[in-house]
Amino acid sequence: MNTSDVSDENKEELSDISSVSPLSDFVFSLFWIALGSLIMLASWQMDRLEGQGSSLYTAPGSYPGLLGGILLILGVLLAARSFKAGGHRFVQLDLHVSKIQLASFLRVGVFLAFALIYCVGLIGRSGIPFWVATFLFVTTFIILFNWQAISSEGFVKKVLVLAISMGFGTSFVVSYVFQELFLVRLP
Repeated sequence: MNTSDVSDENKEELSDISSVSPLSDFVFSLFWIALGSLIMLASWQMDRLEGQGSSLYTAPGSYPGLLGGILLILGVLLAARSFKAGGHRFVQLDLHVSKIQLASFLRVGVFLAFALIYCVGLIGRSGIPFWVATFLFVTTFIILFNWQAISSEGFVKKVLVLAISMGFGTSFVVSYVFQELFLVRLP
């Protein structure tokens, strides 16, 4: 972790929270187990295209199912490791949240809300083409999560050009790869 941007009074606090507790590992192992199980279940319920002569290995859900299985296995391994270290004891739960942790939670919350707006609002229900929605998402994401550095150091033009070029490049490459190489029709 790069601590050059952290003020001196927060460096001690950061060193205290940089090691992961067994309880945190145990809680997140339950999350990975649940996520892997849900992905495997959803991929099993996908249409296997058997009527078109597709085999099990070429079915649309086989690769997501494999990834879900990997997440499930790694979640179980993490749970076993944290269980041995005593992570299953919830009595050691400390609900004190530091400023750095609160800022991290806020950034994750903003990201999740932003990703939901992209998936449901821009792609799911609006008439906006996929490439435009992806351009808007990537460009706004780069600007939003670099705003503090942009405003404090005066790199506004440089970051705006970078964000717009990254947004354009990402939307072009993703659209091209999925539509032309994988032959997937995008919304």
